[in-house]
Amino acid sequence: MRILGMSDLHGYHEVYRAIPDLVRRHAVEAVILAGDLLGEPEGYDTIESAQRADAAVLVEVLRRLPVPVLYIMGNDDMVELDPGADHIQSLHGRRIDLGSYNFVGYQYSLPFMGGIFEKPEAEIAADMAELEGLLDARSVLVTHSPAQGILDTGVLGISAGSSAILAAVLQRSVRAHLHGHIHSRFGCEGRHFNVAGGGKLRGLVIDLATLRHEVIDSGSPWKDR
Repeated sequence: MRILGMSDLHGYHEVYRAIPDLVRRHAVEAVILAGDLLGEPEGYDTIESAQRADAAVLVEVLRRLPVPVLYIMGNDDMVELDPGADHIQSLHGRRIDLGSYNFVGYQYSLPFMGGIFEKPEAEIAADMAELEGLLDARSVLVTHSPAQGILDTGVLGISAGSSAILAAVLQRSVRAHLHGHIHSRFGCEGRHFNVAGGGKLRGLVIDLATLRHEVIDSGSPWKDR
């Protein structure tokens, strides 16, 4: 199974509009979005109202995709996506089976910007303990946060990953772990895939049978919303 993993799109409309072509050209069977999906267009009284308006525009692009779209929210998202389409589903706290693999999602990350999708490590650990029964060797764990110590160093070299997420990956021997959050550590390390776009048309096409991957990178940030 081939999937397209992307994260930290931050509402860049040009990035979203490029996804249908990527799906066709790379023959992917599912699109996985690992959080920080929404932007903050101007002209609204609150961040929440701006993001709701942005979500309505972006969902229209995702509805036209011919493959399943599985997503979680991220720490910069202040509202849920609310897609209203059967083939676009939130993964948070759930397991969704696709073909020979299954996908399990968790959208909370460690405190960073005071967002609604942030929790302290102890609470993340309790949540992950409840999800562990959903995970097995055919699972793709999708989180916004990285695992502690793996592709997780951001500003000032500080580790921003979760020890509970790392433990879940190791204890359940999942097939792959997709995440975002740390723009500067895009790439792969073992079975961990950081798909954070950070304002670019950037992602990874991953063959789950082999874990071989192909980098998609426009090389420059988009400016429009």
